[in-house]
Amino acid sequence: MVRLRRRRRRALRRSDRVTVTDPRSIISEQSVHRTTLDNGLTVLVRRDATAPVVAIVTYVKAGYFDETDDVAGIAHVLEHMYFKGTARRGVGEISQATRAAGGFLNAGTIYDHTSYYTVLPSSSFLTGLDIQADAYANSLIDGGELRKELEVIVQEARRKEDSPGAVCVETLYEVLHDRHRMRRWRIGRADALRRLTRDDVSTFYRAFYRPSNTILAIVGDVDPDAAVRAVADAYGHMPNGTAPRSRGPREPHHADLRFRELAGDITQTQIALGWRTPDSLHDDTPSLEMAAMVLGTGRASRLYRTVRERALAASIGAFDYTPTELGVFVIHADGPPETSGEALRAVWSELDDVRSGGVTEDELFRARRLLEARFTRQLETMEGQANHLAAWEALGDWRLGMAHLDRQLSVTPRVLTGAASRWLDPAACGVVVYRPARAPSLAADAAQLRALLDAPPAVPVAGAAPAPEPIASPSRARRAELERREGDVSVYRTTNGVPVLVRRKRGAPLVHVAAHVQGGATDEPAAAAGVTSLMVRTALKGTALRDASRIAGDAELLGGSIAPSVGAESFGWSMSVPTARAADALALLADVAQHAAIPATALDTERAVAIADLELLRDDMYRWPLRLLAQTAFAGHPYGVPASGDETTLRGIDPGQVRDWHRDRCLHGPLVIAIVGDVDPDDAAREVA
Repeated sequence: MVRLRRRRRRALRRSDRVTVTDPRSIISEQSVHRTTLDNGLTVLVRRDATAPVVAIVTYVKAGYFDETDDVAGIAHVLEHMYFKGTARRGVGEISQATRAAGGFLNAGTIYDHTSYYTVLPSSSFLTGLDIQADAYANSLIDGGELRKELEVIVQEARRKEDSPGAVCVETLYEVLHDRHRMRRWRIGRADALRRLTRDDVSTFYRAFYRPSNTILAIVGDVDPDAAVRAVADAYGHMPNGTAPRSRGPREPHHADLRFRELAGDITQTQIALGWRTPDSLHDDTPSLEMAAMVLGTGRASRLYRTVRERALAASIGAFDYTPTELGVFVIHADGPPETSGEALRAVWSELDDVRSGGVTEDELFRARRLLEARFTRQLETMEGQANHLAAWEALGDWRLGMAHLDRQLSVTPRVLTGAASRWLDPAACGVVVYRPARAPSLAADAAQLRALLDAPPAVPVAGAAPAPEPIASPSRARRAELERREGDVSVYRTTNGVPVLVRRKRGAPLVHVAAHVQGGATDEPAAAAGVTSLMVRTALKGTALRDASRIAGDAELLGGSIAPSVGAESFGWSMSVPTARAADALALLADVAQHAAIPATALDTERAVAIADLELLRDDMYRWPLRLLAQTAFAGHPYGVPASGDETTLRGIDPGQVRDWHRDRCLHGPLVIAIVGDVDPDDAAREVA
């Protein structure tokens, strides 16, 4: 493994575009075979022999934007009916046949497309292709099955209405759009769904499920020429034709601050701010995507440090979403109602700083590192590669994806500021607040909201995080001895008895490292339930060498983040980074696991966020019943005590208890280190030691 020297790390931080693992090298232009059949079907095939599997993605350019108002939700209904049988395969047999071939299948519908995908052993490729072709071309859409499935979809729609986050964000889309179909509740409403007929669904199916409106992407351990011949045999008989594309009225220009406040039977407040932004291929889109990363991606991001780290919200993030022809830039937070006004002011101040040129080159360097790793992570699986190829081919050419990455990595602070000033205009913002019915209203109208937003925040903006200085390399004196090899896993043991498991995965662009300790929620005293969860979270907030900002910054400069985990019988931390940065990731993980300082102020913040998370859990109509079920099923047993604890136990845990728990359970508990990636096992074990 290659260790990044500290001198070089400083040089890298100053550079505009440097990458240790170039994600663009994962898919070369020569490796993708593009073919268009006579009937218009676009076929993309890429051979990837790193694993004996193949992914088949059927990407149909038809989604919610293609629905007229009277059949809103029909694209999603058709997605469900896709698996309900053909003349050759009855109800349930499509999924059964896929499982019998060793694979799985799934699907998803969104504004601009519907995607069906299956992943199978490469030896079952022809079987999987035959199943996909049959479902695509010959879905029966039986009337009786449709009536039953509509009730399933109605319940799905109602569950979505019970999701405060979904209600808040989709209401924001409605607030931002007067005419465009983006304004609609995308899954459809119960009454309208029940009115859909077999003729409605069949008409949509025959109109849009045409070869000329479809991309078939195949990635895996298959021969490209043989795969194309098989596709021609399976799909070539289907008739040609043009889909009747009409995506409804365009959105007229308007630049006014829009505000809507909702109240309901929820426990925490949801906040969403948004702007209309340009389409996927617009020159400003890469800059807006990088602005979203600077603001809301990772623990070193501005909004995380300004809002979440100050316990103004339990979670916060930002994104610029561009479903083909338009975009929306969204900041979404949830947390206690009593701090929601201050959270809004803090977000507004950070946005003002970004528009005013406050973004630094160091911030963009961090965002580039995260982007490179995210891109690499997406392409790590056959399914991820196939979806990537299909999505960009739908925009005109699969190679646009790599060109778009280049544009993102080329964004400068000046260019980002220009795009943010053009598109994130305070006067054109939409704001939605969804609060508990018991909480007071934040504002009576848009004018009162603007006054609240423009008031100085109680806490200053976090601004750009300072660039970290290098830390001396740890001692390299200890060793790890090889005990045995089991299959492709090498088992080592350090001189102080820690087992180290290394699995070499040749060709993998990322390395995954984890430290897990036996013990967890089942070991906790009833009065201190949740102490393990607080410990693993607060360990990220400071060590003997690093404060919270430094831990987050170092992780994100490596292209990853440290993920804490706690269960009934184990806890730990894990991380994935580009392979060449594995040594530095191990050093960072070791620092967090072994030298956690558990600062009292950080523990107070994590406790407040943990309590807010528990309140949010009560708003989740899926997870909350499961929690109640587990508590009832295991009443009196440690499995019945949630790993998160409860409000009473969390409030009673002090920093001394958490530090003692870390010393006794982590430093002296049964620990295992695991590494998976394209690393030399002996070198990896030495790094661990």
